[in-house]
Amino acid sequence: MLVDEATYVDGRRISSDGHGDASAFHWIGLHESTVRELLKYQERFHFNDLAVEDALFGKQRPKIDTYKEHTLVVLKTVSYDVDTKRIIVGDLTLFIESQVLLTVRHGDALPLQSIRADLETHPERLKDGPTAVLHEIIDRLVDQYVDVANRLAEDVEVIEDDVFDDEVPSPAARMYFVKRELIEFRRAVVPLVGPLTQLADGKVPFISPTSAILFSDVRDHLLKVIDEADALNELMDAALHANLALIQVQQNEDMRKISAYVGIGAVPTMIAGIYGMNFKHIPELEWRYGYFVVVASLAAVSLWLFRLFRRNKWL
Repeated sequence: MLVDEATYVDGRRISSDGHGDASAFHWIGLHESTVRELLKYQERFHFNDLAVEDALFGKQRPKIDTYKEHTLVVLKTVSYDVDTKRIIVGDLTLFIESQVLLTVRHGDALPLQSIRADLETHPERLKDGPTAVLHEIIDRLVDQYVDVANRLAEDVEVIEDDVFDDEVPSPAARMYFVKRELIEFRRAVVPLVGPLTQLADGKVPFISPTSAILFSDVRDHLLKVIDEADALNELMDAALHANLALIQVQQNEDMRKISAYVGIGAVPTMIAGIYGMNFKHIPELEWRYGYFVVVASLAAVSLWLFRLFRRNKWL
């Protein structure tokens, strides 16, 4: 679906196509584009077949592919759903020529309309053409990574408090859920270092070398996000190990309690078993008060064992 298409001259949006003006560039934005729609733009701007295939099907790692006709930039968008506590990953593909920028977005993680509106209020920045748009998109993308990392940090902090504060095992399902979201987040974020390094080197075709320092700054922010994600991942590993240790301790305590009650019950069972034998001559078998003495003895022994186990903190 076509979201917006405009031509800019000296950073200002114009009504005509601006064809022939050296300072003009076209910015087309597509969302969940169809094959027919994208093929129409491929015929118009001569995009490479492999690049179009990547844009159509998505699910690519962040990368930069250079072709004779254009440069292809693939990015991963990430957002955090407050209701489900899940991260939502999308795809953003950019076709960049000297005077053309076409974006193909899959998912709603990073709407580009606000980026376009902000840039249109700053023509001096938009004068740099596709390079300025690419920088603004990646800069906003990394800012979004920072926000998602902060959200995940809150989830990890809650789990950490649950595990280490009351020394009671936490539900493993929630812990593995957050661990999985962290892995998914790192899978989307870490590969972007390579493309940003290429942009920071200033050697990507159709991207202005003078903007290399801007991309280098964005890369520094991205590296901080990756460090934060790695730290959160290590915290989750520590919490999982600590939780497993608490579970083992609890299981040991349960086994001690079970063993203690089995021990208490073993003595009455043994004596009852002896008196249940089918022998005629058993001591005190014919004694009038034998039953009461045996029952009292069983109760006394059981009580003594109970107090012994309680004193040793088995019960």
